[in-house]
Amino acid sequence: MRKSLLFIAGLLCTTAFLSAQQKATVKGIVSDENGPLPGASIIDLNTRKGTVADADGSFQLVIPANKQVQIEFSFVGYKKDTLTVTAEPGETIGINTKISPLPGQVGEVVVESWYDRAEALQQITIGSVEHLPLPSGNIESILTTMGASSRNEMSSQYSVRGGNFDENLIYVNGIQIYKPLLVKAGQQEGLSFINPSMVSSIQFAAGGFDARYGDKMSSVLDIRYKRPVAFGASASASLLGASAHVEGTALKNRFTHITGIRYKSNQYLIKSMQTEGDFKPNFFDFQTFLTYDVTSQLELSFLGNASVNTYNVIPQSRETAFGTYQEPLNFRIYYEGQEKDRFATMLGALSLNYRISDKLSMGLTASSYSTSEKITYDILGQYWIDLLDNTPGSKTAGDSILNLGYGGNLLHARNFLDATIMNVNYKGTFTSGNHQVNWGIGVQYESFDDRLKEWEMIDSAGFTMPYSDEAITLQHVVNAKNRLNSNRFNSFVQDMVNLQAGETQILVNAGIRFNYLTTNEQFLVSPRVRVTFIPDWENKISFHTAVGWYYQPPFYKEMRDPQGKLYPRIKAQRSIDFTAGMNLDFLMWNRPFRLTSEVYYKNLNHLVPYIIDDVDIQYLPQYSAKGYATGIEFKINGEFVKDAESWASLSFLRTREDRIGDRYGSYPRASDQLVNFGLYFQDYFPSNPSYRLNLNVYFGSRLPYNSYNYDNPLKYYHLQAYRRIDIGITKSLMSNRFGETRVSRTFKDISFTAEIFNLFGFKNEASFQWIRTVRNQEGIPNVFAVPNYLTGRMLNVKISVKF
Repeated sequence: MRKSLLFIAGLLCTTAFLSAQQKATVKGIVSDENGPLPGASIIDLNTRKGTVADADGSFQLVIPANKQVQIEFSFVGYKKDTLTVTAEPGETIGINTKISPLPGQVGEVVVESWYDRAEALQQITIGSVEHLPLPSGNIESILTTMGASSRNEMSSQYSVRGGNFDENLIYVNGIQIYKPLLVKAGQQEGLSFINPSMVSSIQFAAGGFDARYGDKMSSVLDIRYKRPVAFGASASASLLGASAHVEGTALKNRFTHITGIRYKSNQYLIKSMQTEGDFKPNFFDFQTFLTYDVTSQLELSFLGNASVNTYNVIPQSRETAFGTYQEPLNFRIYYEGQEKDRFATMLGALSLNYRISDKLSMGLTASSYSTSEKITYDILGQYWIDLLDNTPGSKTAGDSILNLGYGGNLLHARNFLDATIMNVNYKGTFTSGNHQVNWGIGVQYESFDDRLKEWEMIDSAGFTMPYSDEAITLQHVVNAKNRLNSNRFNSFVQDMVNLQAGETQILVNAGIRFNYLTTNEQFLVSPRVRVTFIPDWENKISFHTAVGWYYQPPFYKEMRDPQGKLYPRIKAQRSIDFTAGMNLDFLMWNRPFRLTSEVYYKNLNHLVPYIIDDVDIQYLPQYSAKGYATGIEFKINGEFVKDAESWASLSFLRTREDRIGDRYGSYPRASDQLVNFGLYFQDYFPSNPSYRLNLNVYFGSRLPYNSYNYDNPLKYYHLQAYRRIDIGITKSLMSNRFGETRVSRTFKDISFTAEIFNLFGFKNEASFQWIRTVRNQEGIPNVFAVPNYLTGRMLNVKISVKF
């Protein structure tokens, strides 16, 4: 029986292979002058068989070999384009084609297929992020113009609609991306996983996403890397680091490759902060994405990543002015010791995609992620806190008039974490008429080995805290060793249907997701429905509403409390989301714009409370809470300047939680930020378009901060409002004056960029340093919250080359 099955399987594979040899493949990207055209039609005029371009404009069409084939590219409101190709058996031909709008149609066409409009994801134009003037250089930074909140320009972390950093899904080519777990501060973080030079398309959903995406409560960022059809390369260097990438094809375009390498150092950035010392932060990243067409219908791809982030520092001193006008204070501290941190991660993902027909495709993906992290430090600090003279006209104005406290603290840590995450996922898609059905099933194995050892000793005027006259005692002692293995199982099915009545469309996206986690033995069912109504009105407008259950089964961090104790049996956090909104496409100044508004309410239950210090989230799984998040968002994007797309968003949020069984009642969540405003604006000199300006503006109102005393959630400070303006001016050295020369044939572009970060030098707070004294001059115990400020004003220069 076994031999018979193997024979039949081999016969089927051989037949499929021989059949594929009589066919060839055409693949590429359909675009217009503004970018990819998802939903564009590609048809073989001889057989009338065709396909539709994906979200990034890419397509793949199987054609007969050894025949002249006419291929037509079309999109509603655009001129048709026809190409004639002839291919050998098994050959893959790469074609990138641009089509132009019909006269009078500019701006009147929304570049989306119906199933794109049935989803919550919004496309972000690639050109909008190419010269984004931000110190991190991370693509995630653009999300502040899409409603996300970020308070640390050196970090890729962001929060969405009242969630925290750990509630966001990030995918690259369908592979879920994980981040190091022990990172405490933005300057340790370095490079995010996403390499901007390799990106083909960016889609983002701030909520209401469908069932095919995983088990998180807040948002989805879906990134697709390029599948090249010709050779290309780029390189750039700045005061913050350097990067390079190369892409191309081989084996008659059946093999494609794109590889990027990046190096970054935050040393220049950290010099604009308060602490003086010897800083050596170095971040290195290597990525590659390879595809191979085994046959015209079977594709094999590999995504690989290796990164090493090191953060070594020998602090020397720090001086910070804080307090109020009525009570100005000054904090001075001198250090001994050093900190050495290292975060090494690796990812490998192998995918097999089988396009059975133009309607049916299936895929199988296996991936493995590993991280090895360590944070070690021994730092002794001797500090003074003084009251300053604020008397106008005084000869001693700004000098110390009273010492409020002095002492020292000794910080020690030896924290190590090794983790491995492996998964296998199968997915399928079937498109027929007005239906698109997606389904999938997956299994994931997780292993964590965590060793924590840290403590703090505080000495003030000769007394240690907590005070004891019999022994030296320590503050904040953590000593734990944890090992955890778990398995996750998930599956989903969803159907997108286009119920069209004349010119009116009703798009329904309904699905259900299942999840099971072995550590808490909880089986979860998550139904999700989104309905989009597109009326036959003169204005291009659509309305949508969605409701969905979003469960977040606990990951390792959520199970561990600040003392290192594990709570593996905690239940999954749950958010029931209600969303309603509209999209309006309109012309202004004869240029296309889109206005989006959305109102939402999230009913939260089984929450794991947490405290946050800079980007370090400490969960409190010993508690359980319920709460809510509600708000409204407005977003607009378009060409405020011709041929230069800009983005802006304004959002209002209120989020609260209540720990079950305590006496404190409701209190603001750590993400309770009332107002967020983000703007990314592009411009150029009309008389000389080779000069382009890029402006990034962000404002976020105050945030609660209570990492000092998590036992009482009502005791919290407020971080000041976050304000930031970054500006960059780019000069393209490749202009028409070169003409057809050797330089223009070698380089696509050479550009020089000058950037000013934090243009107005705002003092933004990342966190507080808690300084405790036993007694001040009046014998009253005191705790001082000394703000840790982020980067100041600084200049960066960058040169970029494209081949």
